[in-house]
Amino acid sequence: MSIIFLDIDGVLATHKQYMMNRKKFQDKNPNAKELRIPYPFDPKCVKIFNEILDETGADIVLSSDWKLHYSLEDIDKIFKFNGVNKSPVDTTINEDASMGNQTMNRAFQIGEYVTRNNITNYVVIDDLNVGKYMVITNEENKFVLTNDFEGVKQLSIKNKIINILNNG
Repeated sequence: MSIIFLDIDGVLATHKQYMMNRKKFQDKNPNAKELRIPYPFDPKCVKIFNEILDETGADIVLSSDWKLHYSLEDIDKIFKFNGVNKSPVDTTINEDASMGNQTMNRAFQIGEYVTRNNITNYVVIDDLNVGKYMVITNEENKFVLTNDFEGVKQLSIKNKIINILNNG
């Protein structure tokens, strides 16, 4: 089993989407308002991410802070609204290892999930440098850092993710 630990902002939704006028977006898209979707994912990022899912067959575990605001059922609707081929099957825990260090906390939450579920073949995709804290477990090579202006459409990111998962 291959797992993608997925952040959303800076990976599927770029800075452009995050900064858009949310009211205008929801007014133009009544379904988005009903589903409480704050802004869309970047269509080019979704296309690349779908190609990654198709080539690896990986399952998605949500590590994004979106897990604090939406249930898995809500996330499923949001992913479908945005045209993502698969929805997350689970989320990481909501425990913190550090007061105020979001990056360290995310690394801790992913590490806890990996250990608890005995996951060996995985990749972490995030615009926070979670890999900095994965060095402790010698798993920093399973981390792919995205630029929040480009997300997964960033040059060479797709191949790096596929190589990590297919050579697990």
